[in-house]
Amino acid sequence: MLSEGERENTKVAVKELFDLWDKRSSSYGNVLFCSAVAKASDGKWHNVTSFLLPMHKEESRSIGVKADYGEFRLVEGTMTLDQIKCVLTEVVEKDRLCLPGLPEVSIQASLHRNGSRHFWASGSRRYPVLFPYYEFSFSVHQEYKGESPRAALHHVDLPLFPSGAAAMEELFQARIGDDSSVSGWFAALAPDYRGRIRQVRLGANAVEVQVMCLAGSSEADLIGKLHARTLAGLADSADLIFSGGKATAKISDFPRDLLVVLLSKKDGDLVDRRQFLAGSRHIEQDVVFDVPEQNIEQTILLGESETVEFKREIPAKNKDEIAVCVVALANRRGGQLLLGVTDNGEVVGCQLDKPKDTITQILRSYCDPLPNFVIDEIKVRGMSVLLVTVTEGNPTA
Repeated sequence: MLSEGERENTKVAVKELFDLWDKRSSSYGNVLFCSAVAKASDGKWHNVTSFLLPMHKEESRSIGVKADYGEFRLVEGTMTLDQIKCVLTEVVEKDRLCLPGLPEVSIQASLHRNGSRHFWASGSRRYPVLFPYYEFSFSVHQEYKGESPRAALHHVDLPLFPSGAAAMEELFQARIGDDSSVSGWFAALAPDYRGRIRQVRLGANAVEVQVMCLAGSSEADLIGKLHARTLAGLADSADLIFSGGKATAKISDFPRDLLVVLLSKKDGDLVDRRQFLAGSRHIEQDVVFDVPEQNIEQTILLGESETVEFKREIPAKNKDEIAVCVVALANRRGGQLLLGVTDNGEVVGCQLDKPKDTITQILRSYCDPLPNFVIDEIKVRGMSVLLVTVTEGNPTA
């Protein structure tokens, strides 16, 4: 049972959510709800996953999921903002979740003051929204959690899914967990449709930030802030004033780490943000490198893997080592060989008079059939690095 303290804290946090919804209501239309419930062994229905997402007032999307797999049901629909507030009020005050098309569900869910609200940048793909949002994630007591089916879902009139989690991911376009973690999830979102960062382009001496605004919003109401540090430790800061959906800031060198935020000029609110850390394996998909050299720099920082090999130089006696390496990459799923880089990622440069001819001759001498490859000579940290890009195939050496 929820304690009085938990219930009071939840009411305070829900009021914070309602206030945020009201503040942004001029850009909101109807609220999308997506809900999946499961019948437990006691015959009662329990919430597996439910989330509430206010849509933009001009948004048009196909809505109407209604999938009944017997003891597991999924429904998607819309309600007005006032109706959704009533739904949440009943959850908090009466411990019940009532959504159209689904059986009433008993639920005890709480929010922690100053701890249940989490900001997600627009790069997140957890929910079907392209803009940044605050997520109010409720803590549901264990006995009220429904379990997502781990077995395959099948019905003559419905799509086949390998599990309940797979059905929710596809039908709701949500990625909030796997089979073991989707249990009793309940969340309400507060999207910010004033703008979002569409792309950040990183160059050797400049960063371009592209933004997007929907109808009713303007880039003139936004300001960007940038902070970057280079591999040499130099720091750069800049304000970004957008024109035509983009702004550019000069930096000293390619950044070791970078933070870009989008702020509202009116109230100073954080609207969106992007971060970049050189060498991270989790580069956001809308952070791109403007020149090939920076792609290679990032590859080197990540180190060797199944698809990336480093060679300091061509061995004087055992040139066949190059062929063996290229064939191994081709026999996997393709990859890159970098000549002029040590095993620990130090760039020492490749000193060859005719590098492309030399590598081609080695591969022709030792490989049958010849793998598909492309050779490029690229400057990295002021030194020449030979990049051999190999496509997937089945050659031998």
